[in-house]
Amino acid sequence: MKPIALLLIVLALAGCKSQKENRTKCGSVICTNEFVMIPVNVIATKSSQIEFKTYKVIDVATGKEVKNNGFAGKNSPNTIIVADDGHRKNFPEKGEDLQLLITRKDDRVVKVDYKISGGPCACHVSKLSGPDEVDLDQ
Repeated sequence: MKPIALLLIVLALAGCKSQKENRTKCGSVICTNEFVMIPVNVIATKSSQIEFKTYKVIDVATGKEVKNNGFAGKNSPNTIIVADDGHRKNFPEKGEDLQLLITRKDDRVVKVDYKISGGPCACHVSKLSGPDEVDLDQ
């Protein structure tokens, strides 16, 4: 009976040891497995159709385009993804200034500013500032 009890105690301790938290230079971080995207809904208050030629997101500091993951417009053609978790390590914790540029059908460009945070210790990207909706008619 004692060997069985001893075996159970050893197994219980081994199970506890395998569940220790991962400690990194960021401290103890427990993240979810979700893939976070920062969407923007495009609306048109003065017209019935929401149409635009193109859009792009620019990192203001570098001038480089932030490429999205390709999910934009799949479920909703009026949704633009400003950033997603694929960009998380590229953005500092204090936030990175991004600018969304939407080229309308009449070639007028609508510019909207965002601040997105991330970083190597962040689990996900996060919108610090910027609107949830962009009105093409403004």
